[in-house]
Amino acid sequence: MVGDVHGALGSLRTLLQRARLTDFEDNWLGDGSVLVLLGDLMDRGPDGLGVLRLVQRLEAQAQQAGGQVISLLGNHEVMMLAALRFRGGRRVGGDPYGLYTYWKENGGHLRDLSQLEPADLEWLEARPAMHLHSDWLLLHADSGLYLRLGESLSRVNELAAAMLRARTPETWVDFLNAFAERELYSAEDGQEQAAGTLRAFGGRRLVHGHTPVFVLSGAPAGPLMSPHRYAGGLVLGLDSAMAYQQGAGFMVRLDDDAGRLDSVEYSGVLETIYLTEPGLDVALAAAAPADRPGR
Repeated sequence: MVGDVHGALGSLRTLLQRARLTDFEDNWLGDGSVLVLLGDLMDRGPDGLGVLRLVQRLEAQAQQAGGQVISLLGNHEVMMLAALRFRGGRRVGGDPYGLYTYWKENGGHLRDLSQLEPADLEWLEARPAMHLHSDWLLLHADSGLYLRLGESLSRVNELAAAMLRARTPETWVDFLNAFAERELYSAEDGQEQAAGTLRAFGGRRLVHGHTPVFVLSGAPAGPLMSPHRYAGGLVLGLDSAMAYQQGAGFMVRLDDDAGRLDSVEYSGVLETIYLTEPGLDVALAAAAPADRPGR
Protein backbone atom coordinates (compact mmCIF):
# COMPACT_ATOMS: atom_id res chain seq x y z
CA MET A 1 0.00 0.00 0.00
CA VAL A 2 1.30 3.43 -1.01
CA GLY A 3 0.32 6.90 0.18
CA ASP A 4 0.47 10.11 -1.83
CA VAL A 5 2.82 9.84 -4.83
CA HIS A 6 2.42 13.39 -6.18
CA GLY A 7 4.22 12.85 -9.46
CA ALA A 8 7.29 11.18 -7.92
CA LEU A 9 7.46 8.54 -10.64
CA GLY A 10 11.04 7.45 -9.98
CA SER A 11 10.34 6.92 -6.28
CA LEU A 12 7.20 4.91 -7.00
CA ARG A 13 9.01 2.71 -9.52
CA THR A 14 11.79 1.98 -7.02
CA LEU A 15 9.36 1.10 -4.23
CA LEU A 16 7.34 -1.24 -6.45
CA GLN A 17 10.50 -3.00 -7.60
CA ARG A 18 11.77 -3.37 -4.04
CA ALA A 19 8.41 -4.85 -3.07
CA ARG A 20 8.79 -7.31 -5.98
CA LEU A 21 5.51 -6.15 -7.46
CA THR A 22 7.13 -4.99 -10.72
CA ASP A 23 10.23 -5.78 -12.72
CA PHE A 24 12.86 -3.30 -13.90
CA GLU A 25 10.73 -2.50 -16.97
CA ASP A 26 7.66 -1.79 -14.80
CA ASN A 27 5.75 -4.96 -15.64
CA TRP A 28 3.55 -6.57 -13.00
CA LEU A 29 5.22 -9.37 -11.02
CA GLY A 30 2.74 -9.51 -8.15
CA ASP A 31 0.61 -12.40 -9.40
CA GLY A 32 -2.46 -12.36 -7.10
CA SER A 33 -1.26 -9.51 -4.89
CA VAL A 34 -3.36 -6.42 -4.20
CA LEU A 35 -1.68 -3.02 -4.61
CA VAL A 36 -3.47 0.01 -3.18
CA LEU A 37 -2.63 3.66 -3.89
CA LEU A 38 -4.39 6.10 -1.58
CA GLY A 39 -4.86 8.95 -4.07
CA ASP A 40 -3.00 12.12 -5.08
CA LEU A 41 -1.04 10.56 -7.91
CA MET A 42 -0.65 13.95 -9.56
CA ASP A 43 0.77 17.45 -9.02
CA ARG A 44 3.83 18.82 -7.20
CA GLY A 45 6.30 16.19 -8.41
CA PRO A 46 7.95 16.06 -11.85
CA ASP A 47 5.83 13.46 -13.69
CA GLY A 48 2.23 13.11 -12.58
CA LEU A 49 1.13 11.93 -15.99
CA GLY A 50 3.81 9.24 -15.93
CA VAL A 51 2.51 8.02 -12.56
CA LEU A 52 -1.04 7.99 -13.89
CA ARG A 53 -0.12 5.96 -16.96
CA LEU A 54 2.00 3.50 -14.95
CA VAL A 55 -0.83 2.83 -12.49
CA GLN A 56 -3.32 2.31 -15.32
CA ARG A 57 -0.99 -0.15 -17.03
CA LEU A 58 -0.33 -2.09 -13.83
CA GLU A 59 -4.04 -2.22 -13.12
CA ALA A 60 -4.62 -3.99 -16.44
CA GLN A 61 -1.64 -6.34 -16.04
CA ALA A 62 -2.55 -7.24 -12.45
CA GLN A 63 -6.10 -8.10 -13.46
CA GLN A 64 -4.80 -10.48 -16.11
CA ALA A 65 -2.53 -12.14 -13.52
CA GLY A 66 -5.29 -12.56 -10.93
CA GLY A 67 -4.17 -9.61 -8.84
CA GLN A 68 -5.64 -6.16 -8.30
CA VAL A 69 -4.57 -2.52 -8.32
CA ILE A 70 -6.85 -0.13 -6.45
CA SER A 71 -6.24 3.61 -6.84
CA LEU A 72 -8.41 5.94 -4.78
CA LEU A 73 -9.62 9.44 -5.57
CA GLY A 74 -7.49 12.13 -3.95
CA ASN A 75 -8.18 15.83 -3.63
CA HIS A 76 -5.46 16.60 -6.20
CA GLU A 77 -7.24 14.48 -8.78
CA VAL A 78 -10.35 16.57 -8.08
CA MET A 79 -8.31 19.79 -8.33
CA MET A 80 -6.95 18.80 -11.71
CA LEU A 81 -10.35 17.77 -13.08
CA ALA A 82 -11.80 21.09 -11.88
CA ALA A 83 -8.95 23.00 -13.53
CA LEU A 84 -9.54 21.17 -16.79
CA ARG A 85 -13.27 21.84 -16.70
CA PHE A 86 -13.06 25.54 -15.87
CA ARG A 87 -9.71 26.75 -17.27
CA GLY A 88 -10.06 29.67 -19.65
CA GLY A 89 -13.48 30.38 -18.23
CA ARG A 90 -12.43 33.47 -16.34
CA ARG A 91 -12.75 35.52 -19.52
CA VAL A 92 -16.45 34.72 -19.70
CA GLY A 93 -17.20 34.38 -16.01
CA GLY A 94 -16.97 30.59 -16.12
CA ASP A 95 -14.39 30.25 -13.31
CA PRO A 96 -15.53 32.81 -10.72
CA TYR A 97 -13.73 31.02 -7.88
CA GLY A 98 -10.38 30.63 -9.61
CA LEU A 99 -10.32 26.83 -9.62
CA TYR A 100 -7.67 26.73 -12.33
CA THR A 101 -5.44 29.11 -10.36
CA TYR A 102 -6.05 27.10 -7.19
CA TRP A 103 -4.80 23.96 -8.92
CA LYS A 104 -1.73 25.75 -10.34
CA GLU A 105 -0.83 27.26 -6.97
CA ASN A 106 -1.01 23.84 -5.33
CA GLY A 107 1.52 22.16 -7.59
CA GLY A 108 -0.41 21.68 -10.81
CA HIS A 109 1.67 21.16 -13.95
CA LEU A 110 0.29 22.38 -17.25
CA ARG A 111 2.19 19.63 -19.08
CA ASP A 112 0.17 16.97 -17.25
CA LEU A 113 -3.10 18.75 -17.91
CA SER A 114 -2.43 19.39 -21.59
CA GLN A 115 -1.49 15.77 -22.34
CA LEU A 116 -4.43 14.07 -20.68
CA GLU A 117 -6.38 11.89 -23.09
CA PRO A 118 -10.08 10.98 -22.93
CA ALA A 119 -9.21 7.54 -21.59
CA ASP A 120 -7.22 9.15 -18.74
CA LEU A 121 -10.17 11.34 -17.81
CA GLU A 122 -12.56 8.41 -17.88
CA TRP A 123 -10.24 6.45 -15.61
CA LEU A 124 -9.80 9.34 -13.17
CA GLU A 125 -13.52 9.96 -12.93
CA ALA A 126 -14.06 6.29 -12.07
CA ARG A 127 -11.77 6.35 -9.01
CA PRO A 128 -13.56 5.31 -5.80
CA ALA A 129 -13.50 7.76 -2.93
CA MET A 130 -13.11 4.91 -0.45
CA HIS A 131 -12.70 1.15 -0.43
CA LEU A 132 -12.98 -1.67 2.09
CA HIS A 133 -10.33 -4.37 1.69
CA SER A 134 -10.53 -7.19 4.21
CA ASP A 135 -10.88 -5.26 7.50
CA TRP A 136 -8.97 -2.19 6.35
CA LEU A 137 -11.06 0.88 5.48
CA LEU A 138 -9.08 2.79 2.85
CA LEU A 139 -9.53 6.50 2.17
CA HIS A 140 -7.41 9.36 0.96
CA ALA A 141 -8.04 12.10 3.50
CA ASP A 142 -8.18 12.27 7.30
CA SER A 143 -11.27 14.41 6.84
CA GLY A 144 -14.93 14.39 7.82
CA LEU A 145 -15.82 14.56 4.13
CA TYR A 146 -16.84 10.92 3.87
CA LEU A 147 -19.41 10.94 6.67
CA ARG A 148 -20.91 14.11 5.22
CA LEU A 149 -21.24 12.47 1.79
CA GLY A 150 -23.23 9.45 2.95
CA GLU A 151 -23.94 6.73 5.48
CA SER A 152 -22.64 3.82 3.40
CA LEU A 153 -19.52 3.20 1.38
CA SER A 154 -21.49 2.72 -1.83
CA ARG A 155 -23.40 5.97 -1.30
CA VAL A 156 -20.17 7.92 -0.71
CA ASN A 157 -18.66 6.58 -3.92
CA GLU A 158 -21.84 7.28 -5.89
CA LEU A 159 -22.09 10.87 -4.69
CA ALA A 160 -18.37 11.56 -5.20
CA ALA A 161 -18.67 10.32 -8.79
CA ALA A 162 -21.72 12.53 -9.33
CA MET A 163 -19.82 15.57 -8.06
CA LEU A 164 -17.11 14.95 -10.65
CA ARG A 165 -19.78 15.34 -13.32
CA ALA A 166 -21.18 18.58 -11.88
CA ARG A 167 -21.43 21.59 -14.17
CA THR A 168 -21.62 24.29 -11.52
CA PRO A 169 -18.34 25.57 -10.02
CA GLU A 170 -20.00 25.90 -6.62
CA THR A 171 -20.29 22.11 -6.35
CA TRP A 172 -16.60 21.68 -7.13
CA VAL A 173 -15.64 24.38 -4.60
CA ASP A 174 -17.66 22.71 -1.84
CA PHE A 175 -16.19 19.31 -2.70
CA LEU A 176 -12.60 20.62 -2.72
CA ASN A 177 -13.00 22.60 0.50
CA ALA A 178 -14.27 19.53 2.34
CA PHE A 179 -11.60 17.31 0.77
CA ALA A 180 -8.82 19.71 1.84
CA GLU A 181 -9.67 19.33 5.54
CA ARG A 182 -7.21 17.24 7.53
CA GLU A 183 -6.17 15.90 10.93
CA LEU A 184 -9.68 14.80 11.97
CA TYR A 185 -8.27 11.78 13.79
CA SER A 186 -5.54 13.81 15.49
CA ALA A 187 -8.07 15.94 17.33
CA GLU A 188 -8.93 15.45 20.99
CA ASP A 189 -11.86 13.25 19.96
CA GLY A 190 -9.90 11.63 17.14
CA GLN A 191 -10.29 8.06 18.40
CA GLU A 192 -14.05 8.57 18.68
CA GLN A 193 -14.14 10.04 15.16
CA ALA A 194 -12.20 7.06 13.79
CA ALA A 195 -14.45 4.58 15.58
CA GLY A 196 -17.53 6.32 14.17
CA THR A 197 -16.12 6.23 10.66
CA LEU A 198 -15.41 2.50 10.99
CA ARG A 199 -18.90 1.83 12.35
CA ALA A 200 -20.44 3.65 9.42
CA PHE A 201 -18.42 2.11 6.60
CA GLY A 202 -17.03 -1.13 8.02
CA GLY A 203 -13.59 -2.42 8.89
CA ARG A 204 -11.49 -2.67 12.02
CA ARG A 205 -8.72 -0.26 10.99
CA LEU A 206 -8.60 2.90 8.91
CA VAL A 207 -5.78 3.87 6.53
CA HIS A 208 -5.30 7.28 4.93
CA GLY A 209 -2.82 9.50 3.11
CA HIS A 210 -3.25 13.28 2.59
CA THR A 211 -1.43 14.51 5.72
CA PRO A 212 2.31 13.71 5.81
CA VAL A 213 3.38 11.45 8.64
CA PHE A 214 5.84 14.02 9.97
CA VAL A 215 2.91 16.41 10.49
CA LEU A 216 0.86 13.75 12.26
CA SER A 217 3.70 12.53 14.46
CA GLY A 218 5.53 15.79 15.09
CA ALA A 219 8.77 14.00 14.25
CA PRO A 220 11.40 15.68 12.06
CA ALA A 221 10.98 15.18 8.32
CA GLY A 222 13.56 12.93 6.73
CA PRO A 223 14.14 9.99 4.41
CA LEU A 224 13.36 7.36 7.07
CA MET A 225 9.95 8.58 8.17
CA SER A 226 7.70 5.66 9.09
CA PRO A 227 3.97 4.91 8.99
CA HIS A 228 2.17 6.69 11.82
CA ARG A 229 -0.25 4.67 13.93
CA TYR A 230 -2.50 6.73 16.18
CA ALA A 231 -6.06 7.37 17.47
CA GLY A 232 -5.86 4.47 19.89
CA GLY A 233 -4.33 2.22 17.24
CA LEU A 234 -7.34 2.52 14.93
CA VAL A 235 -5.72 4.75 12.30
CA LEU A 236 -2.62 4.37 10.12
CA GLY A 237 -1.23 7.39 8.25
CA LEU A 238 0.79 6.59 5.12
CA ASP A 239 1.64 9.87 3.37
CA SER A 240 5.44 9.51 3.24
CA ALA A 241 6.03 12.99 1.73
CA MET A 242 7.93 11.44 -1.17
CA ALA A 243 7.43 14.55 -3.31
CA TYR A 244 8.56 16.96 -0.56
CA GLN A 245 11.56 15.42 1.11
CA GLN A 246 14.69 14.20 -0.67
CA GLY A 247 14.99 10.43 -0.28
CA ALA A 248 11.65 10.03 1.51
CA GLY A 249 9.13 7.38 0.59
CA PHE A 250 7.81 4.08 1.85
CA MET A 251 5.12 1.52 1.21
CA VAL A 252 3.71 -1.12 3.55
CA ARG A 253 2.45 -4.68 3.46
CA LEU A 254 -0.63 -5.00 5.66
CA ASP A 255 -2.01 -8.07 7.39
CA ASP A 256 -5.50 -8.96 6.19
CA ASP A 257 -6.11 -11.55 8.91
CA ALA A 258 -9.25 -10.26 10.63
CA GLY A 259 -8.58 -12.25 13.79
CA ARG A 260 -5.22 -10.60 14.43
CA LEU A 261 -6.66 -7.13 13.79
CA ASP A 262 -9.02 -7.61 16.74
CA SER A 263 -6.16 -6.59 19.03
CA VAL A 264 -5.46 -2.84 18.91
CA GLU A 265 -1.98 -3.54 20.25
CA TYR A 266 -1.18 -5.22 16.93
CA SER A 267 -0.19 -2.69 14.25
CA GLY A 268 -1.19 -4.84 11.29
CA VAL A 269 1.93 -3.73 9.39
CA LEU A 270 3.82 -6.81 8.20
CA GLU A 271 6.61 -4.92 6.44
CA THR A 272 7.66 -1.37 5.64
CA ILE A 273 9.66 -0.95 2.44
CA TYR A 274 11.71 2.26 2.33
CA LEU A 275 12.97 4.23 -0.62
CA THR A 276 16.17 5.00 1.28
CA GLU A 277 17.81 2.06 2.96
CA PRO A 278 18.62 2.44 6.67
CA GLY A 279 22.27 3.32 7.13
CA LEU A 280 22.51 5.01 3.72
CA ASP A 281 20.33 8.03 4.46
CA VAL A 282 23.19 10.33 5.55
CA ALA A 283 25.33 9.66 2.48
CA LEU A 284 22.39 9.94 0.10
CA ALA A 285 21.13 13.14 1.71
CA ALA A 286 24.59 14.72 1.46
CA ALA A 287 24.73 14.00 -2.27
CA ALA A 288 21.19 15.17 -3.01
CA PRO A 289 20.14 18.63 -4.17
CA ALA A 290 18.36 20.93 -1.74
CA ASP A 291 14.77 19.98 -1.03
CA ARG A 292 12.07 22.21 -2.42
CA PRO A 293 8.83 21.18 -0.74
CA GLY A 294 5.54 21.90 -2.44
CA ARG A 295 2.42 23.28 -0.82
